[in-house]
Amino acid sequence: MKPMTRDLPDDDEARTFAQAVQAQIAEDILCGQLKPGIRLRLQTLCETYDVSMSPLREALSALAGRGLVAQDGQRGFRVAAATPQDLHDIVETRVHIETLTLRLSIERGGDEWEAGILAAHHRLERRPRSNDLLVDPLWEKLHRAYHVSLICACGSPRLLEFYEALTDNFDRYRRLAVLAAGRHPRPKAVHGAIVKAALARDIERALKLMAGHVRDSAAQITQLFATGRFEARDNARRRSGIAIARK
Repeated sequence: MKPMTRDLPDDDEARTFAQAVQAQIAEDILCGQLKPGIRLRLQTLCETYDVSMSPLREALSALAGRGLVAQDGQRGFRVAAATPQDLHDIVETRVHIETLTLRLSIERGGDEWEAGILAAHHRLERRPRSNDLLVDPLWEKLHRAYHVSLICACGSPRLLEFYEALTDNFDRYRRLAVLAAGRHPRPKAVHGAIVKAALARDIERALKLMAGHVRDSAAQITQLFATGRFEARDNARRRSGIAIARK
């Protein structure tokens, strides 16, 4: 976990700093360094991220809005739990949102949208996921860009924002599963088929392929989880509030 620079006096700078703290904590949650269900002890986090209490609380409140952190009543914050039921809810909600935005994009997208899809798919295909890395940041970035390219012409910033939050939560489960199993999921290769259907304006086929892709990925994630591994089990790490310190 990278320490942050301390508060800046200007309001805009302070807000930007809180956003940077939020981004760093989100990264540590999404990559599994902060385990599901652990209590986030504020003083420990202040020391870990080299930040004062005010921007830390602002960052945690924002992360709660993104579903990555849960507010534990008056007792503080925890990393959001990870359960099979929650994963199922995320998957089905993502299917609804991603197929809706894909339908709208196929109906509304023009030449620029088509070119963006082809470019994003090309970049992803040229950079397969590394088998040597459990978390491959470049592949993660390219994979997200591929999915966003397909739906970005939907015309609804709010739907796209909701999609990003859903996909963050989905990807957290995938990374937790990979860390638990020590290997990547192997869903069916359908990226090219989805591109072909979208560019052909074959809405029903594109939506069917996308829904199947998301659900197949989720099934692979579930298989990777060992029984009882959805939640953090190291009590000492629970007490500390920090699961794994970045070397």
